[in-house]
Amino acid sequence: MYAGTMSSCLMRDHLYALRVQCRFALLLALVMHPITASACPLVLPPVRDLDLARFYADDAGSVVDPDLMEQHKTETATVREFLNRATKEADASYRETTPSLGTYRAQCSLDWLETWARGGALLGKMTSKQAEAERRWTLAGAALAYLKVKPHAKPEQRIAIEKWLLDLASKSLSGFDDPGVKRNNHWYWMGLGAGATALATGNEALWQQARGILKDATRDVAADGTLPKELSRKGRALHYHAFALMPLMTLAELARFKRDALSDEETNALQRLASLTLSGLSEPKTFDRLAGVAQDRPVNAGSGWLALYQAHHPGSFQDVGIETPSGHRWLGGNVLLLRRALATEPAAH
Repeated sequence: MYAGTMSSCLMRDHLYALRVQCRFALLLALVMHPITASACPLVLPPVRDLDLARFYADDAGSVVDPDLMEQHKTETATVREFLNRATKEADASYRETTPSLGTYRAQCSLDWLETWARGGALLGKMTSKQAEAERRWTLAGAALAYLKVKPHAKPEQRIAIEKWLLDLASKSLSGFDDPGVKRNNHWYWMGLGAGATALATGNEALWQQARGILKDATRDVAADGTLPKELSRKGRALHYHAFALMPLMTLAELARFKRDALSDEETNALQRLASLTLSGLSEPKTFDRLAGVAQDRPVNAGSGWLALYQAHHPGSFQDVGIETPSGHRWLGGNVLLLRRALATEPAAH
């Protein structure tokens, strides 16, 4: 109760009575948990519109312009902080050994999600493909974080957050109505955002769309394990193969939870893609040859996907000597904690 009061008063500190309650709640929290308790940071104002410039210096999207990248980081700082906070607090709720603190962390994540939902975050004008991409990535991360903390959500929070996620998914999907839009890794991230939103809201039609995107992706994998559209990224081809695996492995995990089994063809395609990518990460010359150009080094090995792959294929890559982070904000935080969260829920059909 005191955690809810704290959040309420921090959001509405212009009301004297709530300020008094806030001080009391903070004191109570610190007395009960003097070491581990810390107040949930004040939620940043929701961002409705995004005006983002492309940060590549070439048409192939293989050369990053350092100045444009710095500009991009500045322009996305608020969105990044929102998703970082929502996902980190969701993960923290599973790491806390004290139940009340776990609930407090979950409510902190929910406070951020609810505030941005009620503010119609990212439902406004997207001025570029880069802005559309940022919206897709944020949708995926927010929906996956919500899956972790949904059991702690109050009815009014569920209504607000789930409507927002569905609206975001609809807006994001509409960006692919144009047949000229490439259905490369951006399509796969759309699949993850749609799939996570479908599970979070119980929307079966949306799940079928996500499942279709996963099938599309596995059909994109060539016999040699490459993704031709990502291979065209020249010096960043290997990077984008690893980047594509992030949403694909996570979406496959959601399909397992749904008991929507992957076909043998789909499973084999993902294995070919993962195996080739890992070979490239171990020895980038593999992709130097495949892409016909030297790969940027060091290569970003991506996040989360290898942890999920190894969970189903233990020991498969022990000798490769490759490690990748177990999570990312666009994956809703730590993917192993996502598996734990899904395991505590009844399997969806």
